[in-house]
Amino acid sequence: MSGPAVPAATVYARGPFQAGGVIILDDEEANHLKVRRVADGDAVRLVDGRGGIATARVARDNQILAARVVATTLVSPPPATEVWVGAGDRDRFLGLVEKATELGATRVLPLLTERALQVATRFQSVHVEKAGKRAREAIKQCGAAWAPAVPSPLPLADALRPPAPKAIRLLADMDGGPLPTIRESDAVQWAIGPEGGFTEAEIAMLKAAGFRPVALGRATLRFDTAALAALALTAQARLVTPQQGNAR
Repeated sequence: MSGPAVPAATVYARGPFQAGGVIILDDEEANHLKVRRVADGDAVRLVDGRGGIATARVARDNQILAARVVATTLVSPPPATEVWVGAGDRDRFLGLVEKATELGATRVLPLLTERALQVATRFQSVHVEKAGKRAREAIKQCGAAWAPAVPSPLPLADALRPPAPKAIRLLADMDGGPLPTIRESDAVQWAIGPEGGFTEAEIAMLKAAGFRPVALGRATLRFDTAALAALALTAQARLVTPQQGNAR
């Protein structure tokens, strides 16, 4: 007896997915399947970056490549995990978005800070679509159901203007303390400075908004390294319940 078909590849497609429905794949995803040598009738895995996952079978109609949905799954949103990062060098920022997706970030907010504005190659609004593409590629590779939101760069003061959400707010700071207890369902927001870090005035703004300084280590980290370290620590902390963390 043969088991269920094993998807030959994972592709991104716009949802929602519905069993029996047909999804037209764009040229980029069609080329991806061509490189993977996926043939008509082969099973593929569809993801939409918003919790939708589907198993589908490839069907070609002339020059149009489509996928007929066989079964669907809707994955609940992960706990809110945001990194607010000084909008530094665009290439490093794009790499950060890709890795942040793998580490479970739900939002990567580029911040316009005093020192970020001094970076000629900084991440800007025109790069947002590239960031979204990096996130979509990452969920295909790592198997995640949700891709992080990456909005246009926002001044720090504007980011802090809405009422503070119920979230654990953490500021990456070499002089900070240890990571607090983070439970699985806790919403977490990290603030990471750009090249050169936040200014004293910006740090004061963040602290006034409830951001607690936390040390990521003794070395000075680049903004992308610091953001990924913060996300990795958060993911690890969520795996340990308070009872386990306090066990002796």
